[in-house]
Formats: sequence, structure tokens, C-alpha cells
Amino acid sequence: MRTDLRVSLVRGPARLPWRGNTATEANELPTSDVLGAARAVAGRPGAFLVGGGEPLRRADLSTLLGELREVRPDHLGLSTGGAGVTAATVDRLRSAGVQRLRVPFHCARRDAHDWLVKQPGALRTALGAIRACVDGGMTVEAEVVVTRPTMPHLEETVDVLTRVGVRIIVVRRLAAVDVDAREFVFLSPRMSLLADDLERAATTALQRRARVVIRDFPVCVAPRLQRLFARADTEAWVTADGRVDARSQAGPGCPGCPGAPLCAGAPVDYVSRFGWEEFADHATSAARVDESVTAQQSVPSVGTMVLSWRGPRRVRCDACTDTGEPAAAGPESTRAIRARLVETARFRPAILRLVGAELLAHPSAAALLFDAVRLFPHVECAGEGSAILKWSDVDVRRLKDLRRIDVAFYGPDAASHDAHCGIAGSFAATLRGVERLREQTSIAVGAYAIVHDAWSVPLFAEAWTRGELPGTPRFRLAADGASLDDLIECARRLPPGAARSALVAVLPHCLCAEAELAPDDRPDAESAPAFGVAFGRRVDYASCGSDPVGAFAPCGDDGNACTVIGCPGTAIGWQRNGRSERWTLKS
Repeated sequence: MRTDLRVSLVRGPARLPWRGNTATEANELPTSDVLGAARAVAGRPGAFLVGGGEPLRRADLSTLLGELREVRPDHLGLSTGGAGVTAATVDRLRSAGVQRLRVPFHCARRDAHDWLVKQPGALRTALGAIRACVDGGMTVEAEVVVTRPTMPHLEETVDVLTRVGVRIIVVRRLAAVDVDAREFVFLSPRMSLLADDLERAATTALQRRARVVIRDFPVCVAPRLQRLFARADTEAWVTADGRVDARSQAGPGCPGCPGAPLCAGAPVDYVSRFGWEEFADHATSAARVDESVTAQQSVPSVGTMVLSWRGPRRVRCDACTDTGEPAAAGPESTRAIRARLVETARFRPAILRLVGAELLAHPSAAALLFDAVRLFPHVECAGEGSAILKWSDVDVRRLKDLRRIDVAFYGPDAASHDAHCGIAGSFAATLRGVERLREQTSIAVGAYAIVHDAWSVPLFAEAWTRGELPGTPRFRLAADGASLDDLIECARRLPPGAARSALVAVLPHCLCAEAELAPDDRPDAESAPAFGVAFGRRVDYASCGSDPVGAFAPCGDDGNACTVIGCPGTAIGWQRNGRSERWTLKS
């Protein structure tokens, strides 16, 4: 199957142009920016599919198409709502190098289609454009976005499209990035109810010798149509700066999911709003139901499970905040969080570690932590800690059984910390919150420093030495770091002690050995890695922006683990065999 490189003509994230002319002239990208993005993906296979706004209204369209044809001439496509497409237009586009048109066509019922795209007469316009292309010999593709109100009419829609001459029909899921949060909820169809409508529509298309391509849906929504599902790597969305944007994050999918690129997986934007029960492993749940109370109590608690929830987006740094959701998504509902806590208890972890940049800032954070303490024997939490100061005295007293709280510091003093995280007064509020916990509870309180380069490490070490930061030194290497060689040199210059040991603990021990760092500076490694839960199943833990551990990869270039015992690996986002200019000048 041919790969589509979807090049946007408008600013913003990778939104599907499913509503035709929804962009203003102010949002249109100039020709130079579009061409720059197109040239940035010159090494990728595939054909350009240009869209966004209403391309046919651009005064520079002919020039733009000519330039794109020189970059990549084969199968050049244009996505348009259909306004102004006539026989003459088709001839002009063909002369400019366009070989196919893609037209949004979401429902054969006029009222439904026009309401979805918010344009009266849009269905008539789309039909006129399709007929003009068919009559002019231009390949035309229909793009059908499946929504909850139009799902029952999908077979009828495919029937109409095939009768007017369309031979390629792309059926796809509506992503959260395509609409606002409220619309996404009432427009998204439930995936467990899609199979019959998809199968009837596919049967109609195959009878008419038309090809159906299903995109962005997990294969398990209609497993008998597996051959019609497009691979995830057959479409790439190119942003204005030349990056390839994944429009949505995918979860692990159903128990039998073949994984990427064969399956899109369970979309996180869908699961975060409608739950993961449609993709759960029901066999595992059934086994738990059959257990007696005695059998359940006999299973020991083992391992460390890491869980997080979404709070209000407050931390400014993209590398330090939690990823996966846009800032406009807002805090996760307490109902969904409590459901996940109950499901997590099924795995009986010995330690539950709650982490996240925004976790403690959730409006119901204290109540949710209290729920966790009642469900699990040992609960710890970590994240940006300024919100602790706003908890009531009742909230603080109820959390007396919480074992540990670690607060994140993004700078060694108030000025650097507040500037980096973007929360005015965060440094002072965090310290006051820590002091309050110490005065009113017996909860163990610690801190960890999130570092992006080596120059801040000595400053953090001095702050801990002077007692300005709580707990003992602990470092977390940020996801967009600098040079590991700078950190090695920094570790050599630090005096022996807690700060030096904490830094060496997160560095590749093979590099430390080469630098002749004392073996006793290396603390013992954790006995077992932490794990998480996704869609009702145990999975490897994926690090988030402000957790106290970070993400590591094997040290060797060949992907093999380091042979040095206890080596954590190489922190993801950090480079070896290089020195940063800032550290070199400071040295």
C-alpha cells in the first residue's frame, strides 16, 4: 500500500481536514513554509497528500503544486471540500501535477453531513466535485470519518459513493485533536459497536469493486476485516517545521493485538474518556472472579507498581510535564482514577508508587491519595509539590499512613525553579508544604532534582549541603538532556559524599569505571524494575516527565545490556562522546 505524506497548508497540530474550509487566511502557511516541510521528509517513501483549509482558494496554489511536483512527482494528491471543483478545475489541477483528489464525505444524508462539517450545502458540493473528477478522469478518493450519529448510515454512505464512481474509500476514526473536547465525546462512536456497520459497508464496497481502507481503528473492532486495515506506517503527518507528528498516542490494544505497525492499538484519547474495558483481557478478570476469599488472601504482594493520573497542566517545560494529553484536556475525572486504582489492586503490588508532574495538583489529589492508602499496604508519591500547601488540615491528617512523598525541584533556588516550571512561587510553596508535612505527620519526605545539563548539579549539591533542600541528594536526568561526558566530569569534581553517589547512580557505570570513579560511590541497584497497568493488563512502566527515576536504554550501541553489574543504562535524551559548549566554557 502506498504511504501518504500528509502536508498541511495551515498552522497548528496535525488535524484532519474533515470539515473542508475551516481555516482563515491568517492560519494559512506561506508557500516557503509548506515547501520547507515537504523537503524535510525527502528521505521518506510515499506520496504527498496536501490539505488544510480550502486549497483551491489559495492564490499561489498553482505555484505551490508545481514546486511540490518537482520535489516528489508521483501520486501527488489534494484534499479539498469540493468547493469550486469543475471540469475546468480538474484540467488545471492535472496540468499542475495533481493525480488524485480526496474529498470528505461523511454521510449520504444531507442533513447529517452538513451538520457535521458545519456548512450548509456541503454534501451537494462534495457530490458535485466527485462527479466532476469522475467525468474528467481524475482519480477521486472519499474520506469518511465515522461518528456516533452517522455510524448507522455507513453502509448507505458507501453505497452512494460507489454509485457515483468512487473506487477508493478511506474510513477513519475521529481523533481528539480534530475537534474540541466536548465534541469528541458526543461524536466518537463506541468501538465495541462498530463491527456490524463496518462489515456491511465493506461488503457493499467489495460487491461494487471499490477498495475500502480503514485507518486509525484497532483491528479488534472488526477482526474479520483485518485485510482492510491500513498499517500505521502507511500515513505520516508532516508539520510546518518538517517533523512527523503522530496524531494520537496508542495503547497496548486488546489481548490479541498484533501491535504496531499492523494495528493502531487502543487510542489513548479514546480510552481516557470512555475507559479501557472494551480492550480488557476478560479471561484474566474471569479467573479473579472464580477465586475464593481464602485464595485471594494467600497470594503474596510483590513488586512495585507505578501509576499516575492527569492533573491540570501547570509545569511549563514540555520535557518535565506529563505527556500524552493536550493541555486543554484538563484533570482526569476522579471516577476514572478510582476505577483504575481498584483495577490496580487486583495485581497486589507490594508498593504502589504514584508519580507525575501534575499528580499532586489534581483538585481531588488528597482524597485520591487517601483512597490509595486504604487499598494498598505501602503507598508512595512523587511530583511537583507546591500544591501540598493548599491541602486542608483534615486532608493532611487523613494521609498519616502514606509512607513517602518526594517533591521535584527544577532548579536549586527559587528563581531558577520557578522560571523553569513556570509556576510563580512554586519553590517557596513546595518548601512550606514539606515543612507542614513534617510538623503534622510522620510521612517520610524527600526531594529529587531534575537536571537538563551538568552545570546545575554542583548548585543542587551545595543547596543540599546547606540544608536548603529536604532529604538527601537524588538526581533525575530529564528527557531532553545534554552530554553524559559533562556529567561524568562533574561527578569527578564533586567531593565524595551523598551528592556524588546520587549522581553516579543515574550514570552509565561503564563510563564511571572508565573515569576511575570509586566503586563505593555506586549504590546498590534496585532488585526488580517497576511495572505499570494499562487496559487491565500488567505492562512495563513507561517513564513520565517528572517521575523520580527517568527512562534508560541499554548502554551498548548494539542494544545489548551493559556488562557492569548494577548499571542503569544510558538515560534517554542524553548523548555520549560529546561535550556541551556551556559546560566547557564554565569549566
